[in-house]
Amino acid sequence: MGKHTQNCTLIGKGVYGTIGVDQRSRLADGPHFHTMIVTSTLEASVIEGDKLVIKSGIVRCDGDIRVSSISGSGDIEVGGDIICDEITFTGKLRCNGDIVCSGNLSVNGSLGTRHISGQTVRLNGVLKGHDVNSRALEVHPLRSTMFSRFDMDGYEDGSTVRHITAVTVEANHLQCRTLTADSAMLRNGSAVESATCATALGIDRTSSVLLVNGDCQRIHLKTA
Repeated sequence: MGKHTQNCTLIGKGVYGTIGVDQRSRLADGPHFHTMIVTSTLEASVIEGDKLVIKSGIVRCDGDIRVSSISGSGDIEVGGDIICDEITFTGKLRCNGDIVCSGNLSVNGSLGTRHISGQTVRLNGVLKGHDVNSRALEVHPLRSTMFSRFDMDGYEDGSTVRHITAVTVEANHLQCRTLTADSAMLRNGSAVESATCATALGIDRTSSVLLVNGDCQRIHLKTA
Protein backbone atom coordinates (compact mmCIF):
# COMPACT_ATOMS: atom_id res chain seq x y z
CA MET A 1 0.00 0.00 0.00
CA GLY A 2 1.40 3.35 -1.00
CA LYS A 3 0.79 6.94 0.02
CA HIS A 4 -1.46 8.98 -2.23
CA THR A 5 -1.32 12.76 -1.86
CA GLN A 6 -4.47 14.18 -3.40
CA ASN A 7 -3.58 16.76 -6.07
CA CYS A 8 -6.39 15.98 -8.52
CA THR A 9 -10.18 15.95 -8.55
CA LEU A 10 -10.59 12.17 -8.77
CA ILE A 11 -9.27 9.51 -6.40
CA GLY A 12 -9.23 6.32 -8.43
CA LYS A 13 -9.57 2.68 -7.47
CA GLY A 14 -6.83 1.13 -5.39
CA VAL A 15 -5.60 0.31 -1.92
CA TYR A 16 -3.91 3.26 -0.23
CA GLY A 17 -1.97 3.84 2.96
CA THR A 18 -2.79 7.54 3.35
CA ILE A 19 -4.99 9.78 1.22
CA GLY A 20 -4.74 13.52 1.80
CA VAL A 21 -7.68 15.50 0.41
CA ASP A 22 -6.57 19.15 0.27
CA GLN A 23 -8.78 20.29 -2.62
CA ARG A 24 -12.30 19.51 -3.79
CA SER A 25 -12.22 15.84 -4.77
CA ARG A 26 -14.38 12.91 -5.79
CA LEU A 27 -13.78 9.40 -4.52
CA ALA A 28 -14.32 6.76 -7.19
CA ASP A 29 -16.09 3.50 -6.34
CA GLY A 30 -13.68 0.91 -5.01
CA PRO A 31 -10.77 2.62 -3.18
CA HIS A 32 -9.82 1.36 0.28
CA PHE A 33 -7.54 3.31 2.60
CA HIS A 34 -5.80 3.01 5.93
CA THR A 35 -6.07 6.75 6.69
CA MET A 36 -7.90 9.52 4.87
CA ILE A 37 -7.28 13.12 5.96
CA VAL A 38 -9.80 15.65 4.63
CA THR A 39 -8.94 19.34 4.83
CA SER A 40 -11.12 20.41 1.87
CA THR A 41 -14.32 18.92 0.37
CA LEU A 42 -14.70 15.22 -0.40
CA GLU A 43 -17.63 13.75 -2.36
CA ALA A 44 -18.24 10.01 -2.67
CA SER A 45 -20.85 7.37 -3.38
CA VAL A 46 -19.42 5.00 -0.76
CA ILE A 47 -16.51 5.40 1.67
CA GLU A 48 -14.68 2.30 2.91
CA GLY A 49 -11.46 2.21 4.90
CA ASP A 50 -9.96 2.41 8.36
CA LYS A 51 -9.43 5.93 9.76
CA LEU A 52 -11.40 8.90 8.42
CA VAL A 53 -9.88 12.11 9.80
CA ILE A 54 -11.55 15.44 9.02
CA LYS A 55 -9.68 18.65 9.75
CA SER A 56 -12.17 21.50 9.24
CA GLY A 57 -13.24 19.73 6.06
CA ILE A 58 -16.50 18.64 4.44
CA VAL A 59 -17.49 15.08 3.57
CA ARG A 60 -20.56 14.36 1.44
CA CYS A 61 -21.33 10.68 0.87
CA ASP A 62 -24.40 9.53 -1.10
CA GLY A 63 -24.33 5.99 0.31
CA ASP A 64 -22.73 4.28 3.29
CA ILE A 65 -19.59 5.08 5.23
CA ARG A 66 -17.86 1.95 6.57
CA VAL A 67 -14.72 2.75 8.53
CA SER A 68 -13.08 1.84 11.81
CA SER A 69 -13.14 5.40 13.16
CA ILE A 70 -14.27 8.94 12.37
CA SER A 71 -12.54 11.86 14.08
CA GLY A 72 -11.82 15.56 13.72
CA SER A 73 -13.99 18.58 12.98
CA GLY A 74 -16.08 19.95 10.14
CA ASP A 75 -19.22 18.86 8.32
CA ILE A 76 -20.42 15.34 7.39
CA GLU A 77 -23.49 14.54 5.25
CA VAL A 78 -24.35 10.90 4.64
CA GLY A 79 -27.20 9.58 2.49
CA GLY A 80 -26.92 6.00 3.78
CA ASP A 81 -25.64 4.42 6.98
CA ILE A 82 -22.51 4.92 9.05
CA ILE A 83 -20.99 1.64 10.23
CA CYS A 84 -17.95 2.12 12.46
CA ASP A 85 -16.17 1.27 15.69
CA GLU A 86 -15.79 4.78 17.08
CA ILE A 87 -16.74 8.41 16.41
CA THR A 88 -15.17 11.46 18.04
CA PHE A 89 -16.26 14.52 16.10
CA THR A 90 -16.81 18.27 16.45
CA GLY A 91 -19.19 19.94 14.00
CA LYS A 92 -22.31 18.93 12.09
CA LEU A 93 -23.04 15.27 11.39
CA ARG A 94 -26.18 14.48 9.37
CA CYS A 95 -27.01 10.89 8.43
CA ASN A 96 -30.20 9.93 6.57
CA GLY A 97 -29.75 6.28 7.54
CA ASP A 98 -28.58 4.62 10.75
CA ILE A 99 -25.42 5.08 12.79
CA VAL A 100 -24.17 1.75 14.12
CA CYS A 101 -21.13 2.21 16.34
CA SER A 102 -19.69 -0.85 18.10
CA GLY A 103 -17.78 1.39 20.51
CA ASN A 104 -18.33 4.94 21.74
CA LEU A 105 -19.86 7.89 19.88
CA SER A 106 -19.05 11.44 20.96
CA VAL A 107 -20.17 14.54 19.07
CA ASN A 108 -19.70 18.19 20.01
CA GLY A 109 -22.09 20.17 17.84
CA SER A 110 -25.14 18.72 16.10
CA LEU A 111 -26.09 15.16 15.26
CA GLY A 112 -29.08 14.22 13.14
CA THR A 113 -29.90 10.66 12.14
CA ARG A 114 -32.63 8.03 12.13
CA HIS A 115 -31.26 5.39 14.49
CA ILE A 116 -28.19 5.45 16.75
CA SER A 117 -26.63 2.49 18.51
CA GLY A 118 -23.40 2.49 20.49
CA GLN A 119 -21.84 1.69 23.83
CA THR A 120 -21.73 5.27 25.11
CA VAL A 121 -23.48 7.98 23.11
CA ARG A 122 -22.38 11.43 24.27
CA LEU A 123 -23.71 14.60 22.65
CA ASN A 124 -22.73 18.14 23.62
CA GLY A 125 -25.06 20.27 21.53
CA VAL A 126 -28.22 19.20 19.71
CA LEU A 127 -29.40 15.67 18.93
CA LYS A 128 -32.20 14.96 16.45
CA GLY A 129 -33.17 11.35 15.89
CA HIS A 130 -35.85 8.70 15.80
CA ASP A 131 -34.40 6.31 18.36
CA VAL A 132 -31.26 5.68 20.42
CA ASN A 133 -30.12 2.32 21.75
CA SER A 134 -27.02 2.40 23.95
CA ARG A 135 -25.51 1.42 27.27
CA ALA A 136 -25.19 5.07 28.31
CA LEU A 137 -26.70 8.21 26.79
CA GLU A 138 -25.57 11.70 27.72
CA VAL A 139 -27.09 14.84 26.18
CA HIS A 140 -25.79 18.22 27.30
CA PRO A 141 -26.24 21.74 25.91
CA LEU A 142 -23.47 23.40 23.97
CA ARG A 143 -21.55 25.59 26.40
CA SER A 144 -18.39 26.64 24.56
CA THR A 145 -17.88 29.72 22.40
CA MET A 146 -15.26 27.85 20.36
CA PHE A 147 -17.98 26.45 18.08
CA SER A 148 -18.61 29.85 16.52
CA ARG A 149 -15.50 29.12 14.44
CA PHE A 150 -17.44 26.37 12.65
CA ASP A 151 -20.38 28.66 11.77
CA MET A 152 -22.75 26.44 13.75
CA ASP A 153 -26.23 27.65 14.66
CA GLY A 154 -29.67 26.29 15.54
CA TYR A 155 -28.92 25.07 19.03
CA GLU A 156 -31.72 26.90 20.84
CA ASP A 157 -34.37 24.29 19.99
CA GLY A 158 -32.86 21.57 22.17
CA SER A 159 -32.65 17.86 21.39
CA THR A 160 -35.47 15.61 20.18
CA VAL A 161 -35.51 11.80 20.19
CA ARG A 162 -38.67 9.72 19.84
CA HIS A 163 -37.52 6.54 21.60
CA ILE A 164 -34.59 5.90 23.95
CA THR A 165 -33.43 2.53 25.26
CA ALA A 166 -30.39 2.64 27.53
CA VAL A 167 -29.01 1.51 30.87
CA THR A 168 -28.29 5.05 32.08
CA VAL A 169 -29.52 8.39 30.73
CA GLU A 170 -28.36 11.89 31.60
CA ALA A 171 -30.30 14.43 29.55
CA ASN A 172 -30.60 18.20 29.37
CA HIS A 173 -33.08 20.12 27.22
CA LEU A 174 -34.38 16.86 25.67
CA GLN A 175 -37.85 16.10 24.28
CA CYS A 176 -38.67 12.38 24.15
CA ARG A 177 -41.78 10.27 23.57
CA THR A 178 -40.72 7.01 25.31
CA LEU A 179 -37.72 6.35 27.52
CA THR A 180 -36.68 2.94 28.88
CA ALA A 181 -33.69 2.80 31.21
CA ASP A 182 -32.33 1.44 34.45
CA SER A 183 -31.85 5.00 35.69
CA ALA A 184 -32.52 8.39 34.09
CA MET A 185 -31.65 11.93 35.20
CA LEU A 186 -33.56 14.72 33.40
CA ARG A 187 -32.65 18.37 33.71
CA ASN A 188 -32.88 21.78 32.05
CA GLY A 189 -36.35 21.69 30.52
CA SER A 190 -36.44 18.03 29.50
CA ALA A 191 -39.88 16.55 28.76
CA VAL A 192 -40.73 12.85 28.42
CA GLU A 193 -44.18 11.47 27.64
CA SER A 194 -43.62 7.96 29.05
CA ALA A 195 -40.65 6.72 31.11
CA THR A 196 -39.96 3.19 32.32
CA CYS A 197 -37.15 3.08 34.87
CA ALA A 198 -36.08 0.07 36.93
CA THR A 199 -33.94 1.79 39.58
CA ALA A 200 -34.16 5.59 39.65
CA LEU A 201 -35.77 8.56 37.90
CA GLY A 202 -34.44 12.02 38.65
CA ILE A 203 -36.22 15.20 37.54
CA ASP A 204 -35.47 18.84 38.27
CA ARG A 205 -38.21 21.46 38.63
CA THR A 206 -37.91 22.56 34.98
CA SER A 207 -38.46 19.05 33.57
CA SER A 208 -41.45 16.71 33.39
CA VAL A 209 -42.54 13.11 32.79
CA LEU A 210 -46.23 12.58 32.03
CA LEU A 211 -46.35 8.82 32.72
CA VAL A 212 -43.91 6.86 34.89
CA ASN A 213 -43.80 3.07 34.70
CA GLY A 214 -41.85 0.79 37.02
CA ASP A 215 -41.24 0.80 40.75
CA CYS A 216 -38.24 3.13 40.72
CA GLN A 217 -36.92 5.64 43.21
CA ARG A 218 -38.01 9.21 42.48
CA ILE A 219 -35.25 11.79 42.90
CA HIS A 220 -35.71 15.57 42.92
CA LEU A 221 -32.70 17.11 41.23
CA LYS A 222 -31.34 20.60 41.74
CA THR A 223 -31.80 22.86 38.74
CA ALA A 224 -28.51 23.88 37.18
